[in-house]
Amino acid sequence: MMKSVTWKIAGEAGFGIMSSGIMLARAFTRAGYHVFADNDYPSLIRGGHNVVGVRIATSPFFGMNRDLHVLVALNAESVEKHTNELHEGSLVIFDPKDKDWQQGEVPQGVRLIPVPLRDIIASLNADAVMRNTITLGATVALFGAPFEHLSTVIHDQFIRKGQEVVDQNEKIAKAGYDYIHEHFPNETSLTLDAGTHTEKLAVVNGSEAVGLGAVRAGLKFAAIYPMTPINAIISFLADHAKEFQIVYKQPEDEIAGINMALGASVAGVRSMVATSGGGFALMVEGLSLAGMIEAPLVIDLGMRAGPATGMPTYTEQAELLFAIHAGHGEFQRIVLAPSDATEAFDLTVQAFHLADRYQVPVFVLTDKYLNESQWCIPVSYLQKPVTIDRGKLVTGDTGKADGEFLRYDPSPADGVSPRSIPGTKHGQYYANSYEHDGSGHMTDDAVKRKEMVDKRMRKVAAMAADMIPPSYVGDKDADITFVTWGTTRGPVTSAVELLQAQGKKAAVIYFPWIYPFPTDAAKTLFAKAKRLVDIEQNGTAQLAQLIRMETGIDIAEKIVKYDGRPFFPEEIVERVGENKT
Repeated sequence: MMKSVTWKIAGEAGFGIMSSGIMLARAFTRAGYHVFADNDYPSLIRGGHNVVGVRIATSPFFGMNRDLHVLVALNAESVEKHTNELHEGSLVIFDPKDKDWQQGEVPQGVRLIPVPLRDIIASLNADAVMRNTITLGATVALFGAPFEHLSTVIHDQFIRKGQEVVDQNEKIAKAGYDYIHEHFPNETSLTLDAGTHTEKLAVVNGSEAVGLGAVRAGLKFAAIYPMTPINAIISFLADHAKEFQIVYKQPEDEIAGINMALGASVAGVRSMVATSGGGFALMVEGLSLAGMIEAPLVIDLGMRAGPATGMPTYTEQAELLFAIHAGHGEFQRIVLAPSDATEAFDLTVQAFHLADRYQVPVFVLTDKYLNESQWCIPVSYLQKPVTIDRGKLVTGDTGKADGEFLRYDPSPADGVSPRSIPGTKHGQYYANSYEHDGSGHMTDDAVKRKEMVDKRMRKVAAMAADMIPPSYVGDKDADITFVTWGTTRGPVTSAVELLQAQGKKAAVIYFPWIYPFPTDAAKTLFAKAKRLVDIEQNGTAQLAQLIRMETGIDIAEKIVKYDGRPFFPEEIVERVGENKT
């Protein structure tokens, strides 16, 4: 009996690769398992090699591992491309009509499971594109699970298209399920232990988690231009706009998007934008405007491999310093970086509160791996109470005489002035891109300029009250202490567990709040470390650069990856053992 299995389906785009992974993930989540799914596909409208991987386990885990237990190959190329991931005990489901693979053509100990996908499709008078559905039924059989695990998902997936479509898909999936039981009745090597969780889990991608967090935090306006990898938040917000009572607008470009969102913010509603690096480059002037007029704004920056168009459908963590330093002039911002969908939900909620509390732009720094992977979150977690904090937002009468309201009052110790919205009685003020006095009137006066800069700068010290300190997980007297941020946390945490299983002491220091940098907390944790190893998915170790700049501590040992693919825990263990820097 198995406690964890990793499954991949691969083939040409257009054959339901992505939907197959999501359906399998949902099927086993409903059956009491913890799941995670990621994808790999080229930036092509049609064609190219597409892959979805799903890990299914009886207990929570931190992401994908390198072990591949089942490969579903919808063409011969898929076996060729993934042979190096197969090992003794792996199963390969394939159609002999693509290529009749023989034992000597795959690694020793790999079990070949030929399933006549095209013949089954023909016998059922179905479309060839539905071969993936046969393999889902075959997979459920190989895992020793009842067909009902899958049939309920098929029903929910297709019922909007009518019962006839549901019945057809169930029949096709059942054909694959029955074929395994009839022709491979003794293949039980990957039979799963029973699922253990009893609470209802939602399967969501990272962008949906950000969207859910935004809605729970009181989002009312979003202006988002489509750009991989954040597009799922667009469909989520657009599909549910009426239900959530929000306004979603697709602007003509990212410049318009950030300016529309700033206008909504000044008008008094919580607003956000979402984009990737290329789109954010266009938003930078608007970002500086937000800094000058002190308008709250949440920015979901979904990183991908650059520069320029780069590799649009692959992941990277190369825009940390860009987010921190973007914009002309000096102004405050907060940068948060979630590691998984649960944290994406939490930190997005926090981002809206922080944006209002300090009247600054707040970044939720995501990436393709987070945005497009499928994660499990307890439904009860998404429904937990959220207390909305609008900060120093004035409601009703300001109590001032006409012209006396100081929107940019320089006197508060925390640098945050009262904020009114248009229509507030006695709350009128000027807001434009120029330096200004307390009422918003443009000024070039040296004394007033310094006064305003000092006011805005005082926010940084005030933010310390809300700063999320870095977390420490692992052995207290670790011989190896990893330092990381964002989604790299998952594979690094798994790497710590692998090292501990080898009898080594290891730990990880993880930063969910990156800027303003939590200097004191970081120094305290670093001081206890025997061997620090920075792990990042970029070429220049940007967090390590920030740590050196903010603390003076130079982490000499670095493991970086920038091929567009996420880390595997096993490769981290291998590279730290080889002392590659």
